[in-house]
Amino acid sequence: MILPKKYMKASLLVMLVLMFSVIAAACGDTKIETVDVIKEITKEVPVEVIKEVEKIVEVEKIVETVREVEKIVEVEKIVEVEKIVEVMAQRDKRELVFAGLNWDSALVQNGVARYIVEHGYGYPTTQIEGGTIPLFQGLRKGDIDITMEIWLPNQNAAWNEAIKDGQVFSVGRSLEDNWQSTFIIPGYIADANPGLVSVQDLKKDEYKSLFTEPDSGGKAVLIGCIASWSCRAVNEGQIVAYGLSDHIELRDPGTAGSLAAAIEGAFKKEEALLFYYWGPTKLAFDHDFRRLEQPDPSTCANNDPVNGCEFPAANILIAMNTDLYADAPELIAFFKNWDWSAGNQLAADGWYGDNKDDYDSSEEAYSATGVWYLKNNDAWKTWVPADILANVEAALANES
Repeated sequence: MILPKKYMKASLLVMLVLMFSVIAAACGDTKIETVDVIKEITKEVPVEVIKEVEKIVEVEKIVETVREVEKIVEVEKIVEVEKIVEVMAQRDKRELVFAGLNWDSALVQNGVARYIVEHGYGYPTTQIEGGTIPLFQGLRKGDIDITMEIWLPNQNAAWNEAIKDGQVFSVGRSLEDNWQSTFIIPGYIADANPGLVSVQDLKKDEYKSLFTEPDSGGKAVLIGCIASWSCRAVNEGQIVAYGLSDHIELRDPGTAGSLAAAIEGAFKKEEALLFYYWGPTKLAFDHDFRRLEQPDPSTCANNDPVNGCEFPAANILIAMNTDLYADAPELIAFFKNWDWSAGNQLAADGWYGDNKDDYDSSEEAYSATGVWYLKNNDAWKTWVPADILANVEAALANES
């Protein structure tokens, strides 16, 4: 073991003292003197030394910061408000008058429309029967409220004048997919006479003679529009424009029923007949009608057939007297939604034709047709709002 330096120095002094003592004892006479030896003993004692050391210590300084944060607190506050609702006085619903135009498609539509107006909207209704001209005058004056068929261009002049005077307005389309012609012959006559194709062929004796009557003075008889229909003037104008005045005699059937009966009778007996009619109708659907060729409407001034051309497809409107803006405003939207397609017309007209003899009057038969149509077809349900639909369906449930 190796002693540290500080301990080795002290041990050496002790050894020297012992050596001198041994030598003295060996000499005997030697005077032994006690010598005080002052030994300086240096003893290193571990001393704990405390040193002050400056040390830079990074101290995180925590600074308390107070920040104001805006906090939105929803507070439910109940406020009692007195609401004042203006309730309009119940308006009296007066009787509405429909134009009872004297042909099937218009009267069938009346049957459907009147039922909805009465049972859905709560208006009592009636109708006045008559021809185009007097009933349109009634519409202008306010004696008639609603007309289900305004045929344009047949009624162009009167219609434009009434619009200008602010007496009437259109609310929608009526009979769609329509046509009309002044010069129609049965299919069996056309097949037997392949050269009879155009209105100009009626100037030829071989074809003109097919349609003469004993009292017609050698002229072909044309069963045309009723005198009270606007199309009557078109019939007359076409005859003149085609140069047929010396070849054709225009006759008035008197009523729409008589016109239809004359056509039915001729087809039943396969007789020759030259006549005016229109479609879509059950009569035209059931029989083979052939229209003689005429110039295209585009060749006429203003596309007006009175000037000598074929009838263009008619724009058939539903019209109202302007009083109904105030008296029955909710009906405007209803008639704007009205969609009387060929399918609707043929279905209703067909049922009417098959069942009309079961009723005491034509008006009763047309009303029954309206009920049948509403019960057996769904198209009309999109024309009215839900509450009106419910009213009509409730009424239909009580119909036998």
